[in-house]
Amino acid sequence: MYKHLIVNIDELWLKGKNRKHYFKTLREHVHLVIKAHNTEEKVRIKNDQQRLVAESETGFSKDCINSLAKVPGVSTVQPAISIEREKGLILPTIVEKLKGELGEKITTFKVRCKRVDKTFPYGSMDLQRELGHFLLKEFSQLKVDVRNPEIMIDVKVMQDNIFISTEKLKATGGLPVSSSGHVITMISGGFDSPVASYMMSKRGCKQDFIFFYAYPYVGEEVKEKILSICSVLGQFQKGCRLWVVPFGEIQNTIAKDCYEEYRTILFRKYMVETANLLARRVKAQAIVTGDALGQVSSQTMQNMSVMDKFSEKMILRPLVGFNKIEIIRLSQKIGTHDISVIPHDDACSLFSPKHPVIKADYVYMRNYSMEFDYTKLMEKALDESEVYRIDVLGECEEVIN
Repeated sequence: MYKHLIVNIDELWLKGKNRKHYFKTLREHVHLVIKAHNTEEKVRIKNDQQRLVAESETGFSKDCINSLAKVPGVSTVQPAISIEREKGLILPTIVEKLKGELGEKITTFKVRCKRVDKTFPYGSMDLQRELGHFLLKEFSQLKVDVRNPEIMIDVKVMQDNIFISTEKLKATGGLPVSSSGHVITMISGGFDSPVASYMMSKRGCKQDFIFFYAYPYVGEEVKEKILSICSVLGQFQKGCRLWVVPFGEIQNTIAKDCYEEYRTILFRKYMVETANLLARRVKAQAIVTGDALGQVSSQTMQNMSVMDKFSEKMILRPLVGFNKIEIIRLSQKIGTHDISVIPHDDACSLFSPKHPVIKADYVYMRNYSMEFDYTKLMEKALDESEVYRIDVLGECEEVIN
């Protein structure tokens, strides 16, 4: 197990005078993840030349390293060996490490050296050439490949020590969670909304999830599916909540009161308005949906435009220009795909009209809202919600609403 991790940042170098705030936010998230894995041990985390360096006496597990790779704002995670700032220690350390790692299939390598601290008397290029030369003599099976090596040997000369690593995990990237505001994400059991949540995590948004649970028209398995999805998404957050809102009564009432072709769009309207009510309660600034332009009847340009007029908060649609294949590939990458494919009951399909409106009339929907006021029903549904807290490892715990 490695006792040092180098956590490289992503976009924070763009932030100028705000960089300290972003860096602090990222560091807090990294610390939460490490402490969740190393509960009994004090772990030291320090800023070192615009990167974070974590140190543990017992070492970091693979699970911990993989969790850190999910933290938004982190570019890469490098498990590393720390040695003193002596040139003579570099080669023996690399040789010992490679002897434990090299298999018969690994035949190419590259050495990359970086003097983060320029007071070190040996230049980066000179170190690379010298180390590469000695490694070729030490390991007869190895050849240099500067373009696509099978193993990259990374040497970083810091102010107090030298780090040597041969692994670099590509992380989520983007901005730290909470650096771009607080949003309510409308989550469902399909592919789209979980991917939309991931996209907004990368853009630094703290999230509360809201799921419209159409009980008694759907069973308990739907709720369990949503909990599983949010467990995955929670690993890209630094503590979030899921609100399971009982919505079956509202859907049934709408279905009886409106024109049949308007059922789907009106279900959507009142879901958005309920999400807005929750946003007021938790002081969130926007609503996130998994809408992709033209994908279903409620996501035509006119229907989305009408929906915007009924939302007090800005509606963010990170997938608006994506096609379904792109969304599915992203769901595979983030780990929600295999949950989303599980069949589940859908009350919207149960009430779905044969010919849903694709160019909704705003005047009709406004007049409908004035004639049928569901505000008390929506407030009641929120009051009766089941609320779950989700930690950085994706563990869910029901809390009192």
